[in-house]
Amino acid sequence: MFSPSSLLQRLLVTILMFSAAGCALHSPTATELATENKFIRHVYTAPTFDIVAYTRFAPSDDLTVYIEGDGRAWLTRTRPSSDPTPVPPLALALAVKDPTPNVVYLARPCQYTAGTSGFRTCTTRDWTSARMSPDVINDMNNTLTQIKTESGARRLHLVGYSGGGGVAILLAAQRKDVASIRTVAGNLNISLWTRLHNVSPLSESLPPENYTLAVRDIPQTHYVGAEDTNIPVEIAKSFIKKSSGAHIAVDVISGCTHSKGWEEKWPYLLHAYHQNAP
Repeated sequence: MFSPSSLLQRLLVTILMFSAAGCALHSPTATELATENKFIRHVYTAPTFDIVAYTRFAPSDDLTVYIEGDGRAWLTRTRPSSDPTPVPPLALALAVKDPTPNVVYLARPCQYTAGTSGFRTCTTRDWTSARMSPDVINDMNNTLTQIKTESGARRLHLVGYSGGGGVAILLAAQRKDVASIRTVAGNLNISLWTRLHNVSPLSESLPPENYTLAVRDIPQTHYVGAEDTNIPVEIAKSFIKKSSGAHIAVDVISGCTHSKGWEEKWPYLLHAYHQNAP
């Protein structure tokens, strides 16, 4: 039998354990993560959408732009989400680890806007079948131009996570100022991806795999998680197979799934990339 004092001690230990677990499980919001790392929130107005970005500008000819993935587009295979905001925002978690001085995190249309007054209304199609539609890509391109002008940069370096990888390809295909492209678990072939997972085609989206020649002269590195079952290495390989670019590579990273492992490995990948960049 335990004495009252020992029971109290055990209770206190239990409370501390649960408190510590709660702290460990807390994931910072985009605003918290950005603020802690001196990024400033902006809302850019484009022809169709209002687009959220977090910026850390500094004088430089080069601007690195991290493009978010599809976020929480679907709750189940058949039920779309009512809010595509990513939880957690992995592309932002990568952006804040980038030591280059001029860095931007660019959300996708409709992310971080649900239930917020003043934003134009999005529809479910904008983050499901039309997630890479001409309207989406044109508005992100418009926003990218606004951001570039504000930053004072001359060259853009695009880094796209997941579906943001496909967006990076589509944006680069429209521009003449993109100096490099990197994708992390990037969906570079939406036709193959929908077939692999036996899901409905993204019928209202532009297929990045059709723009390999438009970006063939831009140096590209496509990082793939060795344990990624969502976007396996076949996706990136199918993309580069259609390209005849001289500076394009696929780098398979051990210990990474689609969303796990990247944040920890990103500083090392950044260091290796800048050491070996053409």
